[in-house]
Amino acid sequence: LAIVKRISEACASTGIIYATNFHAMKPLIEFGTTDQKARLLPCIAEGGLASLAITEESAGSDATGMKTRFTPDGDDIVIDGSKLFITNGDVADRILLFGKFSGINDPKKAISVLVLEKGAPGFEVVRLEDKMGHRGSSTASLRFDGVRVPRANLIGEPGDGLRILLASLNRSRPS
Repeated sequence: LAIVKRISEACASTGIIYATNFHAMKPLIEFGTTDQKARLLPCIAEGGLASLAITEESAGSDATGMKTRFTPDGDDIVIDGSKLFITNGDVADRILLFGKFSGINDPKKAISVLVLEKGAPGFEVVRLEDKMGHRGSSTASLRFDGVRVPRANLIGEPGDGLRILLASLNRSRPS
């Protein structure tokens, strides 16, 4: 918080970008495997940007209402759905993406999380918010239409997402 505060004294938008980068990758650092960290974090360490994608039209503060779907298909997970109000969503090299794993009926137990890498076919930035302030930090609406992600990018197991989400929000909301 002290770092975000200091950066924001000079530029609030830069503070938001910094905080989002940190909060998007902290769950990967905390809950990811050694292999995931080795594959997915160097891009960020070299100056890439990250994003945290939780919010949906039907699931703002109630994450159990999210509709983005993760469907296993062999060694991949297929993503279908959308997110909105996603900071850095249009410029992120890595997106920590929350959705519900197909085949798990309990809305809390279905929440899962994976890392989406920039450039995946079927991923689309639908629009950018036209904000009154903090214009140096973008906020985007995103769509996922049959996006294939290696199952190796799933953080934890299917259904571990709510625990990871709450741990992330407990750190991200104060900043």
